Amino acid sequence: MSSWYFMKMIVVFVFLFAIVSGCAAPIRVSTEPPVPIDSFMSSQWGDSVEEVKRAIAKDGNQWFKDNTEQWHSLLYASGNFMEYPAIIGYFFTPKSKKLYRVDVTFSDLKVYGKAKNVLTQKLKKPYYSQVDIDYWSWDDKSLVILQKNATHIQISYSKGPLLELNQREGGLDIK
Repeated sequence: MSSWYFMKMIVVFVFLFAIVSGCAAPIRVSTEPPVPIDSFMSSQWGDSVEEVKRAIAKDGNQWFKDNTEQWHSLLYASGNFMEYPAIIGYFFTPKSKKLYRVDVTFSDLKVYGKAKNVLTQKLKKPYYSQVDIDYWSWDDKSLVILQKNATHIQISYSKGPLLELNQREGGLDIK
């Protein structure tokens, strides 16, 4: 085997290694626990449908569709969140009708950078992060997920013990 052939093999190996190592999405895992989320705007986790409706009004937003008597037990509101127009979905447990999850959806993609900065300032570094998705979690199984797709930004907040109550009551969690 000639030295020229050996040199070509090394160059090919280094080239392939550079390509393969550059393809993986960077994943950042935080060792610092995030600050707990005790509420969403004026709503408290575990609030009833009527308490959430009052909180929505207090926040200056307006509920527009009440599906809390259906299997998915969801109340929709429109208004502003982080100074941007948003649709907010309030999820309730199927039997006890307690608030356990809130999804905020924005159609303005410019919100992503601001939302990421606000969440990082408030909750510290995400537990898990990759391109267009950040994930904060707590020991009690509470979650905050920020994600971006081609047309929308969504932030999902959920309280762990109430997520478990939702499962015990037979709720189907809509993703």
